[in-house]
Amino acid sequence: MKYIIRLTFIWTLVLIFSCNKENIVDTPTQVGISKVTYYVVLTLNGPAVQSIVVGQTYVDSGATATENGQPVKYTTSGTVDNETVGIYTITYSAVNLDGYTSSTTRNVAVIATAPLPGVDLSGTYANVGSAALTANISMVAPGVYFTNNCWGGGSTAVIPAYFFCSDGATITVPSQNFSAYGTLDGAGTYNAGLINWTITLEDQGPFTAAKSWQKQ
Repeated sequence: MKYIIRLTFIWTLVLIFSCNKENIVDTPTQVGISKVTYYVVLTLNGPAVQSIVVGQTYVDSGATATENGQPVKYTTSGTVDNETVGIYTITYSAVNLDGYTSSTTRNVAVIATAPLPGVDLSGTYANVGSAALTANISMVAPGVYFTNNCWGGGSTAVIPAYFFCSDGATITVPSQNFSAYGTLDGAGTYNAGLINWTITLEDQGPFTAAKSWQKQ
């Protein structure tokens, strides 16, 4: 028993000396045995959603990219067809020193006509249907709106979407894929606070349904 106790005491001393604080690595690139990696931080220059009128030249505002506070290079992918109404995504990407990729996006809407002064459909809307749902609609660029729910009706599915309205009456829901429900598109009208539109879920059949939303 004494022999075992002495061995335990010896191992304890070894452990104490091996844990000397001076042997622990703590640098900007390594803590202990773990390597520190700094992901690239990408920040858009200008708005995250931008609109131009058909025929107008799109000028990209770019982004800034930094890794551990230092500027780094980034790449841009995606194009804007300024002759075709729709919504286009520009992606900015960068790879850090350890090979990890970071990215951010900007959505560019090409609208048919410039919005008329005073047109703003922003607000809270109640679903006209059997499901007690609401939708928040906000103008995210001139003539461009985002709703957190375009669906509703007899369904509890919550499907976000962008849509265009320049004249306060005609609504265009451009082809887009920003939700788990896949690609959607549609068209409709706005009159005295009431939105009536037909939405098609292209990847779900396709499935088309008429939906109505009343401004509160």
